[in-house]
Parts: sequence; C-alpha cells; structure tokens
Amino acid sequence: MITSTKIKLDNLLLNTENFRYDTVNDQKEAINKMLEEQGKKLVNLAQHILKHGANPNKKVQVFPSSHEKSKYIILDGNRRVVTLKLLKDPDLIDDLSIRKRFQALRDNNADKLIDELECIVYDSPEEDYEWIKLEHAGQREGIGTVDWNAQQVDRFEERVEGESSIALQAINFLEKSATIPAEIKSKLPNLRITNLDRLLSDPDVRSFLGIEIDNGILRSEIDEEETGKGLSQLAKDLLDPTFSVRGIYTKGDRRAYLESFPKESQPDLSKKSDKPWLLTDAKSAPPSKKPTPSPKERKYLIPKSCILNINNPKVEAIYRELQQLDVTKFKNAVAVTFRVFIELSLDCYIEANGLDKNPASGKGFKPLKEKVSDVTNHLINIKAADKNICTGINTAVGNKNDLLGLTTWHAYVHNPHYSPTPQNLLITWDNVQKFVEILWSNVK
Repeated sequence: MITSTKIKLDNLLLNTENFRYDTVNDQKEAINKMLEEQGKKLVNLAQHILKHGANPNKKVQVFPSSHEKSKYIILDGNRRVVTLKLLKDPDLIDDLSIRKRFQALRDNNADKLIDELECIVYDSPEEDYEWIKLEHAGQREGIGTVDWNAQQVDRFEERVEGESSIALQAINFLEKSATIPAEIKSKLPNLRITNLDRLLSDPDVRSFLGIEIDNGILRSEIDEEETGKGLSQLAKDLLDPTFSVRGIYTKGDRRAYLESFPKESQPDLSKKSDKPWLLTDAKSAPPSKKPTPSPKERKYLIPKSCILNINNPKVEAIYRELQQLDVTKFKNAVAVTFRVFIELSLDCYIEANGLDKNPASGKGFKPLKEKVSDVTNHLINIKAADKNICTGINTAVGNKNDLLGLTTWHAYVHNPHYSPTPQNLLITWDNVQKFVEILWSNVK
C-alpha cells in the first residue's frame, strides 16, 4: 500500500545503501559520503530551499524501518533530507568551510528552517524501484524522465523569468523572419544553442554579421534580409551533423571560421535599414492559411486540429473517441457521446472552479441549461471568454429549434424516434468548439 504523510526530519533515516554510492555503515558515514561528493552543491540546494521552500512536485519516498519504530528509511530524496539535517545541525559537518556556510544560512534564516516533510510511504523498497528507475535511469526511449536540452531551458527562462539569452533571441529571429528559408526553420529545434551562444558572444562575429548587443538585446542597423543571410548560414553550419565545436572553440578558430564563410552568405553591411531595429521585432511572413475542411468533408466530430488539454481521464478518453468514431457510420453513438462529453466538461469546470453544484430548485441534479449559464457567466467574470461567444452559447441552448438547443441535446439520448444527421452533428461541434477550448483551458 502507498500512502502520503508528513514525517518529522528526525524520523527520516538516510539510506546507507543509497544507489548513488557504495554501501556505508551508519548515518554519519552516509552524511560524510554525501558531503564528500556534493559539498558545494548541498550549499546551493540549501539556499534554494530557504528561498523557495521544499519542492512540492517531488515528495521524499520512504519505507518503514524494521529496526527502529516510527523511523523511515529514504528511498529517494536523500540529498534534500541531508541538506535539511545539516541546516538544523551544522556540527554534523567536518569540513570547516562548508560548516561555516551552513551555520550562516541557519542563523540568518531561523524562521525558514523545515522540521518535517511530506513523504510518500511504501510498505517495502521493492514497490518504489520501478518509479526510482523512471526518475533516475535516463530517458529509456521516452518511458523515463526526458530532460530539457539547453534551448528548451532557455525558452523556459524567457517565458517564465523574462530572461532571454542572445542565442535564443537569434533563434527566435530565425523562426519568425520572413527572410529565412523554410528548410532552416524546420530544423531549428535541433540547433545546439551552446554553439550558437559561443559564436554570438564573440564581438568579431557580431561585427561580421552586422549585429550588436544593447543591454542584453540583439539589435542591428543593416537590412533585415542581410542580417537573415548571415544568421541563416550560421544555423546551417551548426545544424550540419559533421560540425564540431572544435572549429569555433578559440577566438582564432572563430576567425578562421569567418574567413571560410561563403561570399553569397556574407551580410552586406552597407545596406542600412531605415532605423536601428531589434531582432525580436523581425517582420514575420504572413501566416499560411490552411484550408479548414468543411463539415461535408470531415468524418470525425472533433477534428484532429482541435487540441484540448483534459486532465480528467474519462473525459479525455471520450474526447479521443470522438476524434476516431466515423460520424457517417456511427451517428447515434457519436450524438449520445457528444452530449455526455459536453455535460462532463461543464461538470469538470464547475468542480475545478468551485462553482455551486446545487440546482436553483434545491433538489435533484442541476439541469444542463443552468450548468451552461453558470460556466459562461464565470468565464465572462474572470475575463477568460468573449461575452459574444458566451451569449451565443446561452441563446442557442435556450432555443429549442437550434442545433445546440436543449430539446435537440435531450433527443439524442431520450427520443427513440429522433436520429441526428452527421452534417448537423458536425455543424454543432463547429459552433461549440471555441467555447469548449476556452472552457478546458480554464480547468486547472
């Protein structure tokens, strides 16, 4: 059996058979081994914990000790627990310099020290081995944890922390600018950002390309097409499987690399733009319009292009089925399932956002019309949906002759003489899709 509970720090025992190291004899030796291998990293971890608290996404995993009552042996999370124990008692540290740093952290953050942790408790260590392997034994063809590459880390920092490296700014320019060939754009996710950063950090390279750094932002005074010409060649070279960082490692290497630059790819620095511009403001190509298949041409109720992030397993399964059931062959099954999908989606929204589940009448289940009204009103109030979309949905649901009307919805399930047409089902979905997308984007 697996449970979750809070456990005092003093009742958590370090694993003397920690998979990181050879087996040790006791708790002190386990601490010494961790300090020997991770000393300064533990200081960094302590600083992070004191600033942000214990990571709520990663609970310590333990199992009961068979020798010491009320004690638990750590299966995963030894580093975190060691760090917290050292903050609580820096005298456990033999290295004087590390001890002083922990003492200073403890003394300056007495009100932030953690005395207990939320833990996942397994009956035996064997129960946890499969999950430990998924976490620490590599990607295993997608089964295990897939680490971010350097470009993905940079994108996280850009979106969440507002920091964008110069290399990522250049990649964003390459992705957005109308001057960049499609074949280059399609391969950009594979570009090693560290190599690009090495090149763009060199003033000689930037001067050659006609770009400069102003307060951490890439800018240029030459024509965008000329800028794109040089950066495209850079990307093309770095994406070449035979390219080696040794070719640009030193300043001399980079100088030689620039000397070998194809003439047709060298930016013409004499072609000035009207005014200095930021690479983040590149002119993008007009979006290519994909023809949307008309309902007559579509076989499935929910088109594949409709991406919904559904966190309820049952509703998610129904969504997938409605993307695979041929509405021209299974119109009644699709109609009933469609009706169920809409109502369960409304229920999930109501529950996730803490809306009143009780009907206005005070008895029985809340009718579909009330659910629609509650959800649309809430979406408008939190400014998540356009009022016109919500008003249209409400009006349609209240109109018994509308394809979205309650009479039509109920007939799908309860009327033995009513069979919907595939065309009407597809049109109904198209009318409601935007509302459903907004609804699920606001279910946390």
